[in-house]
Amino acid sequence: MQKALTAKTLDALKPQAKRYEVHDLHCPGMSVRVSAQGQKVFTVKFRYGLEQKRMKLGVYPRISLATAREKAIDILRQVDEGIDPTKRRRTANMKVENICREFIRLHALPRNKSWREAERILDREFVGTFGQRDIREIKRFDVLEIMDAAVARGSTYQANRIHSNMRKLFNWCVERGILDASPINGLKPLTKEESRDRVLEDNEIVRLLRACRNDVYPFRQFVPMLLATAQRRGELAEMRWSEVDLDARQWVIPAERSKNGKPHVVPLSAFALAVLDEVPRFLDCDYVFTTTRRSPVSGFSKMLRRLSEGSQTSGWRLHDLRRTAASGMARLGVAPHVVEKVLNHISGTISGVAAVYNRYGYDKEKRDALEQWGQLLEGYNKRTE
Repeated sequence: MQKALTAKTLDALKPQAKRYEVHDLHCPGMSVRVSAQGQKVFTVKFRYGLEQKRMKLGVYPRISLATAREKAIDILRQVDEGIDPTKRRRTANMKVENICREFIRLHALPRNKSWREAERILDREFVGTFGQRDIREIKRFDVLEIMDAAVARGSTYQANRIHSNMRKLFNWCVERGILDASPINGLKPLTKEESRDRVLEDNEIVRLLRACRNDVYPFRQFVPMLLATAQRRGELAEMRWSEVDLDARQWVIPAERSKNGKPHVVPLSAFALAVLDEVPRFLDCDYVFTTTRRSPVSGFSKMLRRLSEGSQTSGWRLHDLRRTAASGMARLGVAPHVVEKVLNHISGTISGVAAVYNRYGYDKEKRDALEQWGQLLEGYNKRTE
């Protein structure tokens, strides 16, 4: 029997004289077995080599349908990678450095578009401090030591990012049987975050562009491109030349890197194209912004401090440039729904039912908006000369 399993469907399954099985249409290979006594057990079937195998995922409702599907997908992914998931393997190397590497590879990378940020935070804060320690020896006060150090240096929001990523890491370790319990279970973020509203003023944009002109690749061009395109820092950092169509004057962010999981077309204004024309291209390297030719640009914190000092501005972050661009376009008379399309927001003026039925891409309006904004930036840029 096959059904699109839901919690309601599972609750409605009644015991019969003999055990029976219902296959999940949403997750091929996964099914739920209902015993004569009414117990409901999730399982997943797969073929490894010539053998047909089955693994138990858990008993409903002790584990949810969503958790069972996640486990099933992880098992099937292991099979695709040539790993036999029925052979119980325990990581022999329990050092923090190794466990963090496994967490990124097995959990963050397949599920999180921002996995590089998670890797950066864990490498710098956790591995950098306790890399050679056994992760089973890490205590609550060890984590608090890292978070308190971030607060002490004024990086209060960074302390929350550390908390968030380490909480995910320890929960994953519990799921994998590496730890019996998370050492930070119940620990709350150290600071309360408030929505930011920082927008750079005109004279600040002029000073920032001047500071960029005095900087070197890649940030000489990276920061003006953030302003010109109004896209997210991570999306621009991973920009590839193969995604840029100079003839069509556009950059297409692929679905796997877009926050809403859909391809996003970013029209390139004359100002953006001029900035892009200054970017050097390296042989056998597709990254637009890179210092290693093997990975996207990094080192944003140092760059931010350098440009803040060089421009004599303060209190802003790279994400504030996106807000600055959106506010600038609104000030130029661009309609709110067009600004949202430029930003690739999935909520706002066009959301809910309207978003379902309105499939118009607003490509012309987006191009006009970014061109107007680019002309304003070009005017600011001339004031730096």
